[in-house]
Amino acid sequence: MYLASLLLFPREGDVDTAIDYKAHYYANHRAFFVLFTLFVPVDIVDSLLKGVPHFLALGPAYFISGALYFAGLITAAITRNERYHEFYAVFFFLQTAVISFLIFQTLV
Repeated sequence: MYLASLLLFPREGDVDTAIDYKAHYYANHRAFFVLFTLFVPVDIVDSLLKGVPHFLALGPAYFISGALYFAGLITAAITRNERYHEFYAVFFFLQTAVISFLIFQTLV
C-alpha cells in the first residue's frame, strides 16, 4: 500500500511550479491500481498462512469482498472514465467499512 500511495502525489519540486493533480493521477493510475490490486492475493495468502480453519471462518463475505476489490481495482486500472473513478472512490470506502464490520467477529 505504501508503494501504491507514492504514485498518488508528484515528487516535491519547485515551490513555484503549479501541479496538475488530475493529470498526475491519470498519468499514474494504472500503476497505482495494479499495485493496489496485488493486495488481494497477498491478503489471501496471509489468511491461509494463519491456517485453513481461520481462512474458512472468514466466511463468504470475505470471498465476495475480495472478488469485488479485485474486479473494481482492475477496472480502475483499465479505464480513464472520471465517473467510474469518482464512483469507485466512494464505493471502495463503503465496501471497506462494511467488510471490516462484517468480519470483525472473526478477528476476536
